Amino acid sequence: MSVKKTAPLTGSQTFQKETALITVPKPFYGWWIVAAGTAVLFVSSGIGFYGHGVILDPLRTLHEWSKATVSSAITLYFLTAGVMGMIIGRQVDRYGQKWVLILGSLAICAGFAFLGYIRTVGQLYFLYFIMAMGFSCTSLVPVNTLITNWFVHRRGFAMSLTNTGLSAGGIVLVPFASYIISHWGLRIALPVLGTIYAVVVIWATSFIKQRPSDLNQFPDGEPPQTSSSHQRASAVSYPAQMRIWTRSEAIRTVSFWSIVMAFLLALTGQIAFLVHQVSFLSYYLGVTGAATAVSITAAASIAGRLFLGTIVDRCDKRHVIMVCFLIQGLAMITLAHYNHVVILYLGTFAFGLTMGSIIMMQSLIIGECFGLVSFATVSGFAGLFTLSGAAFGPTIAAVIYDATQSYQAAFTIFAVLSLVAIVVIYFAGPPDPL
Repeated sequence: MSVKKTAPLTGSQTFQKETALITVPKPFYGWWIVAAGTAVLFVSSGIGFYGHGVILDPLRTLHEWSKATVSSAITLYFLTAGVMGMIIGRQVDRYGQKWVLILGSLAICAGFAFLGYIRTVGQLYFLYFIMAMGFSCTSLVPVNTLITNWFVHRRGFAMSLTNTGLSAGGIVLVPFASYIISHWGLRIALPVLGTIYAVVVIWATSFIKQRPSDLNQFPDGEPPQTSSSHQRASAVSYPAQMRIWTRSEAIRTVSFWSIVMAFLLALTGQIAFLVHQVSFLSYYLGVTGAATAVSITAAASIAGRLFLGTIVDRCDKRHVIMVCFLIQGLAMITLAHYNHVVILYLGTFAFGLTMGSIIMMQSLIIGECFGLVSFATVSGFAGLFTLSGAAFGPTIAAVIYDATQSYQAAFTIFAVLSLVAIVVIYFAGPPDPL
């Protein structure tokens, strides 16, 4: 009987056998999600939000309409976006972000393409309604839902990075839009802006994966059992994050209405100031000085988000929000009653520090209270009240100004509302399961 001999393994074969047992972990994909979300908010803010201020006068001149007519279309735009947030939130939870973002960008693109060729006010309102739906599909609800899905203990930092796109879009795209409108005319510039919007958003969707589980990964890049080192003062837990909340369940909690009322009060003043900022500051600083102050506000907004991102995950979110409300209130009441040049610039800087942070903190506190599974549904429903209500802030400020020929009373009222919001948000702790 012969014995079959096996040839000894070569060095190469030994290496292959040993390395076959080694599994190299995949890099955490969540930071690509942050980059994609930043790109979406960059165009969403720069064109879909701040861009209306650049378009208003050229559009009015082109069609020989009054400023009130075009302004009313913009009001319709933001009201519709607020209402649509509720609907979009449910669609995002059901079908994911990709198709919502793509369809929204195409709606914006189509609206901008036809805006220069309309003839009637009815057509104006119709296009702004379509663009509002597109804006809602490509703004905070779908993007912040992505961040909430991919991050738990690092959520504040990740969301602060992503939301810098909001301010960066205003800094970069507003001057760009103004330049091409002045040099190319509105009918050429608007389709260009719409195309940029759609191209950037669609390109960003190519990087989007809805949840870490799609790539066999975990939120924050760590399995839940190894994430104890990231426990924070807010006591976020994975089981709580996986709890499913329906809209009917959420509205029966004190936390939901505390969030809604607090941010409604704060955002009413914030949006009003942003719309009337140039008009208010031009009286004291001139047009050039006012433009400089607006740039300072935008730059401060980026700095505020980045700084907040380094601390928010280690703090009780309610306390952070209280500080933001306090700074905004003090900034507005200072601007209302003191018109020294230095104070005006410092006031706009302080306002900018909290401008972007407040809307970001709304998403963070909703995520902490109601988890990642139902985030889009609850966030969109909350936005129905906060954004729709806050949309009337500019009108309130305008009415008070027309009656008094001053912004002093309006800004004082908004400052008081921000201070009241400090008390209201205290009751927004994580609710007990119903």
